[in-house]
Amino acid sequence: MSRSTEEINMSGYSVLILAGEASGDYHAAALVRDLKELVPNITVTGIGGDRLKQAGMQLLHHYRELNTIGLSEGLGRLGTILNAYKTMKREIRSGKHQVFIPVDYPDVNLRLCRFARDAGLQVCYYVSPQVWAWRKGRIRKIARRVDHMMTLFPFEARLYQKAGVRASFVGHTMAREIPNHINRSQARYALSIDDGAYVVALVPGSRPAEIHRMLPRMCESAEIFTHYFPDTQFVLPLAADHLMELVNEILNRHSVPVIVVKNDASQAMTAADCGLVTSGTATLQAALVGMPHALVYVLDEFSWWLALRIIKPLLMDKDLHIGLSNMLSIFEEKLGRGPIKEMVQQNVIIPCQECGRPLFIPEILQHQATPAKLAHWLISFRIDEKLRNTMKAGFQQIREMLKSPTDGPTAAITVRDMLVGKNKGESIHASQ
Repeated sequence: MSRSTEEINMSGYSVLILAGEASGDYHAAALVRDLKELVPNITVTGIGGDRLKQAGMQLLHHYRELNTIGLSEGLGRLGTILNAYKTMKREIRSGKHQVFIPVDYPDVNLRLCRFARDAGLQVCYYVSPQVWAWRKGRIRKIARRVDHMMTLFPFEARLYQKAGVRASFVGHTMAREIPNHINRSQARYALSIDDGAYVVALVPGSRPAEIHRMLPRMCESAEIFTHYFPDTQFVLPLAADHLMELVNEILNRHSVPVIVVKNDASQAMTAADCGLVTSGTATLQAALVGMPHALVYVLDEFSWWLALRIIKPLLMDKDLHIGLSNMLSIFEEKLGRGPIKEMVQQNVIIPCQECGRPLFIPEILQHQATPAKLAHWLISFRIDEKLRNTMKAGFQQIREMLKSPTDGPTAAITVRDMLVGKNKGESIHASQ
């Protein structure tokens, strides 16, 4: 990224970031690295994880202190969450920062946006809350509290602009960082896996609660699969080092040959022929490396009941699906194009277990997520060449959707421009 003389001479700038999850830590770290190229002397402070720390951010709290999944688990960490929330409010009111960059995590970040605006900080939201999926009324709150929304998906920017919110699609971090032409042999060599082996990726998530629920099911399905295909090698990308003890404890209870890969999910999935992936950012990684996979997700029973019986009927879009690749494909399908349309034309039908509509990626949720069902999809990926080929063609379309626009600013340039505008007392104009 080139730097002008004006950019190199900028100093005394400070931004505040809150990234409350692993995925937010990943996207924000890339933003911070780019921003430091544009504004070398900038100070970056906030809540995040190891990636943001490595990128040069001063951590006030690690996101692990806030990380919960499901209502019942969240209550147990309420005190810690409130303490971190108070820390952020103090920073916002300190007068040290010019821009607040909330990253996803809307339940906390949208509240802090109001305090930031009241304190005179510009708010440049990164990684949009999923207003397209549920609680669409939040977009009015966002319009009041956010100066600029930077989105990872192009349809999100269009949605915000239509509602009068300043927004720009800045491209997806993964589409830039994961190479288009993967080298499977090289990935396998790095992992000491024979180039001719059949490899399955088990991706159980980045949170301890997810791993507790997902990994035993995945291991049991792997045992079923190896009964039919005993030559299989399994790989498991570890989201963070602190999860190693938990993962090993579960793996030791199952007779599955698993290579654990630390902090490089893309490499593990590049090496794999297919896989099982817990819902979240990893599903996009799988798509961008071209790995056929099934999405698997299980909540605690109370959270599932609440989502199924209360939240979804009252607050969620009727066509909501968990997989990000599925949502991208559904938006494209409504425009008469995309992976789902092409799969249907090829007579490759993957029905939703709840509504029956065709999907791009299988979604195996809650009580359907049995080891036998997971093994069924692993077997299908191995024996059904047409299924594999149509999915891989769809993955290329997903990549094209997520590439950074050639005629718009990156996330770092957008933040830089906000800092310059703040310093000169100028208004900030969003890229349309």
